[in-house]
Amino acid sequence: MTQNAAKATAAWQFFQQMLADVTKIVTEDAETERELLEGLRVVARVSSLCSQLSVEADLGSPSFFDMCSPNRMIGGPNPDGNYYLAMIRGDRQYRITGTRGTSAYLGFQILAGTGLTPRRMSNYVSDVDLTLRSGEFALVLSADEPADLDGAHWVPIPQDASSVVVREYIGDRSAEELATMRIEALDPDPLTPLTDDELAEQFTGMAWTLMKLVTLHRTIKPELLENPNELLTAEAAELGAADTTPDNLYMMGTFRLESDQALVLEIEPPDTRYWNVTLESVWHECLEPRRRHSSVTSSAAKPDQDGKVRIAISAQDYGFGHWLDTGGRHRGFMVLRWLDNPEPPAVTVSVRRCEKRA
Repeated sequence: MTQNAAKATAAWQFFQQMLADVTKIVTEDAETERELLEGLRVVARVSSLCSQLSVEADLGSPSFFDMCSPNRMIGGPNPDGNYYLAMIRGDRQYRITGTRGTSAYLGFQILAGTGLTPRRMSNYVSDVDLTLRSGEFALVLSADEPADLDGAHWVPIPQDASSVVVREYIGDRSAEELATMRIEALDPDPLTPLTDDELAEQFTGMAWTLMKLVTLHRTIKPELLENPNELLTAEAAELGAADTTPDNLYMMGTFRLESDQALVLEIEPPDTRYWNVTLESVWHECLEPRRRHSSVTSSAAKPDQDGKVRIAISAQDYGFGHWLDTGGRHRGFMVLRWLDNPEPPAVTVSVRRCEKRA
């Protein structure tokens, strides 16, 4: 029996080498055993996501899947939101239909780029751009505008289009109706045997995504780790146009605290429909947000009498403000998101120590 699959075999070996490389990076950058353990777990969780993105996706019959789960929130997502992804091809046509719901924000991002080519945003549709009919919407994705859109919004896609990323931000899950959506291919794609080239491209994509997501702490504002307990304002494009949307303003920083210290943010919130504050590990993984109060939205963080919102980041609730729980981690990232790209709000940062009681 003749066996070849030379390209796929080489690509798989490339992924294995990338796995070894990111493991080395995590081992080098971890400061404590806890960070090392969590870093190795992030490598495993990213590998699982990479498989979903590249190998399990069926371009012939695409579907949306949730990139986050209660136990997998990697890559710096907003835990007060949902992230859906469907893999597409630029030489095909697709129709997305759904219901808008009442969540704070919904956005559709078209990413382009394949293999080791860096991903880029080729198009973007915000909820303010959607045409709603009784709360329902329709988008058609194609290179050329169809003669009959049947009431849908046309979204042009390039030849190297690779995916649709949907972001939904939620102020209060108990009170809001979530959006729904489905995607279907409009042109036939006959089922054909897997090819060496196809699988090689999938494995290469896995390797690229693995390295990107595990090394965010080195590639996105790495200077924040050297200057803790400060905030840096960043437009979405500064953090990577493929990983953000243009209607978001971000503030990022790192916390580094002793066990009896709290980092207090005093925020003068701008007039915007949504904002939130999220804590992440040094590996940009959300801190158990379904079991730990490590994230808060503008719906829950209410201003004090002076109009300021005070957020306290610490291992315990010392009463300095709305408490976000680090889970005892001595360092990590903090991310503030402001929707509709307002002017940078006034935020002051201070480290406070809990006074020991006699």
